[in-house]
Amino acid sequence: MKRAVRILPALVLTGLLSVAPPLGASSHSSRDIDVKTRVGADSVTVGEKLRVSYELTFPDSVSFVPPEAFETGTCRLLSVTWKEEKSKGRTTKTAELEVMTTDLGKAELPAMTFLFTTPKGDTLTARSDEVALGVRRLTQAESKPKPLKPQWEAPRGYGFLIVIAAVLAAAGVAFWLVRRWRKRKVVEAIEPELPADFVALRKLEEIERMALVDSGEVKKYYTLVVDVLRGYIEKRYGFLAMDQTTDEILWDLRRLHVDAADIEPGLREADLVKFAKHRPETAGARGLIDAVRAIAARTAPRPLAAAQYA
Repeated sequence: MKRAVRILPALVLTGLLSVAPPLGASSHSSRDIDVKTRVGADSVTVGEKLRVSYELTFPDSVSFVPPEAFETGTCRLLSVTWKEEKSKGRTTKTAELEVMTTDLGKAELPAMTFLFTTPKGDTLTARSDEVALGVRRLTQAESKPKPLKPQWEAPRGYGFLIVIAAVLAAAGVAFWLVRRWRKRKVVEAIEPELPADFVALRKLEEIERMALVDSGEVKKYYTLVVDVLRGYIEKRYGFLAMDQTTDEILWDLRRLHVDAADIEPGLREADLVKFAKHRPETAGARGLIDAVRAIAARTAPRPLAAAQYA
């Protein structure tokens, strides 16, 4: 009986030691990691820049594994910058993304998965929210251009006063310009060069607002849209497409190993409209803009930009 009493405490102590974690061991679950997703707008237009940020807050004992790339869904990634702050044993890293949508229906960024490692070598994950925005159209199908107001005519007998007023106004403007020139030099800001697809999408929106097909100006419509396509090809691939014939453009594209299967039909049809007096159907004419948009979306440089992690 006494021997059993001595053995029992030893067994209890052995069981407790087998259950207790080793001294100095620590672990963190993904619940210690907070991911916040912020979007700079509720909706965007085609080609408009949008800011999206991912704010990651985690304990200092956890190591963050920077992503090699960001998956941006229907948007094009323009730039990524990182910021870091530390406070009370926790680190906050913020990824600031600048993206641009080229999709007419939606602007979506899928949820991002971020990786972390513990001192023991375990891997933790945390996911951000997905981003889904509506895409606004600058054009309104039901709107029609407002008629111009009649030109104002000066009453008879006031011509001499109008001449005097014009001379005084011109003298005032000239005096202001001279004073401004003498006071300081005007430093012109150099605008950054916009991507070729961004410029093309903006110009197509402007042409669409002109409603040329509805007003019967089909030839002018085809000329403007195909000029946008030629300008995009010239800026994107680096040869003088604006001054070339359709055959020369297609030859250069094939020389650069560019698939021109969806580019050739629009160029050929525009040649028929401009030089052979071809009258396409209204629906087909309106579809030319969407075809050029699709070409810009397909051929624009879209590599997954590596995160500039600091």
